[in-house]
Amino acid sequence: MRVLFLTPRQLGEPRSGGTIKSAAVLSYLEARHSVEVVCFRDQDEQPWRREGGVVSIPLERDRSVGRLLSSYAAGVPLSIQRNRSSAMAERIAALLEPGDHDAVFVDGWLMAQYVPEGFSGIRLLHEHNAEHVMWRRHAELETNPVRRPLVRLEAGRVRRYEAGLLARFDVVFAVSEPDRATLSALVPTGPEIALLPNVADPTLLDRPELTPPPEPVVLFLATLSWPPNAEGLSRFLADDLPALLERVPDARLVVAGSGAPGRLVRRVHESRGVEFAGPIDDDEILYRRARCFVDVGVGGSGTKVKVLNALARGLPVVTGPDGAAGLEVSSGEHLLVAGDREAMVASLEFVIQEDVAWTNLSRSGRDLIRRRYVPEVAFGALDAALAGR
Repeated sequence: MRVLFLTPRQLGEPRSGGTIKSAAVLSYLEARHSVEVVCFRDQDEQPWRREGGVVSIPLERDRSVGRLLSSYAAGVPLSIQRNRSSAMAERIAALLEPGDHDAVFVDGWLMAQYVPEGFSGIRLLHEHNAEHVMWRRHAELETNPVRRPLVRLEAGRVRRYEAGLLARFDVVFAVSEPDRATLSALVPTGPEIALLPNVADPTLLDRPELTPPPEPVVLFLATLSWPPNAEGLSRFLADDLPALLERVPDARLVVAGSGAPGRLVRRVHESRGVEFAGPIDDDEILYRRARCFVDVGVGGSGTKVKVLNALARGLPVVTGPDGAAGLEVSSGEHLLVAGDREAMVASLEFVIQEDVAWTNLSRSGRDLIRRRYVPEVAFGALDAALAGR
């Protein structure tokens, strides 16, 4: 089958949760079909060199008052307006018009605007999140009195836009059962909503088994520009970490990842017991050093690839309810889920001190990923959609 794959970012070096999932889906499709890729790239980014070719179109995604006002004038959410390009629209229309593609796979809501109304092939949309839920939670977390009403307004605009775009596709893929139920409620008479779970980076399963390190190092590795991660980390530094240091005085929190805003970097450097690793090229150094992985993110939607990656590497995970949401996990078997600060601190202390429990969590987490969160298991619904079943 001939598939046109539309994605908002280049996937040559996937690092964030979203790009890891997108790259996994692309690789899965390429092994079974003829795939042509079209994507955006940042203005200062080198074009992605890919076997089989790729159409990579530069885009300036600036955030400005002017861009916000133009989104209101166009009647679309700001995120959609920031990803608008006449060059992209013209290129995709030219590719699809001759009838050379049997299906179009749209990787994320930002690219849905480019599928022409007249395309008669199979239309598939991959929703990394229930976007309107993510924006609603963002509004709930916003503390700035000036931004709060704007974010609430934007959440409503996203909800209306998302409901409209879902109806234009034959199959919409959600990443978790909660997201599937949410999207189905948004368009009760709309397309089929199928499940396409997030997966871990499969190369992590090929690495050797870890053993519990002696140092009480707690790792948080995430995209730090993502507001739910930045907000959750700020809360953890203010409340949970001081309580942990009272119980385990030599504990260290290592914060790693790209895109950290300056105020967050300053907060990390000012906090006792914290190291800032910043962007990293080799995550293995961090995984081997750490005693456990902590997911401190709040809000958001979908499922957390950073949690799946830690499980795949065999690093025990301690998380709040948001980090486990949508995953087929059992607290105490695959990871530890803490419902409040006391439970979070107690869980971290337990994993730091108990070697037998550490080893059991490490092995059961990896076993779960192998059984459920690898492409050959997780992506069966994609095969069915392309077969018209």
